[in-house]
Amino acid sequence: METAVLAAVVLVTLISVVQAGLWWHTRSLCHHAAALGLHAARAYAADPAAGRASAAQFLHRTPNAAADPLITVTGTDREVSVQVSATAPHLLPLPIDFRATQTATGARERFTTPGGSR
Repeated sequence: METAVLAAVVLVTLISVVQAGLWWHTRSLCHHAAALGLHAARAYAADPAAGRASAAQFLHRTPNAAADPLITVTGTDREVSVQVSATAPHLLPLPIDFRATQTATGARERFTTPGGSR
């Protein structure tokens, strides 16, 4: 009897550790997609859609590890920010949303002249 209870606890713990690893992997994918989107969106005279497309293209190659991606690109004339969120795969049928969100922010590339305004 005690072995059956202990085995169930060990199994749930093991699956929880694997679930945490899947969430961490999805978080890493979101971070990399946000960095790629930032790289594309911050280029000189780039459109925010370029950043969104770059991040979406990366996440499209990982459909099972990052489901239901949401990509948001915002910015000003000096700064751009890309936020990527996606849902990690579920191992246990829990009503919890294992959603990971990462943001990358950087300065927008712009042309300046020596002694000019910054």
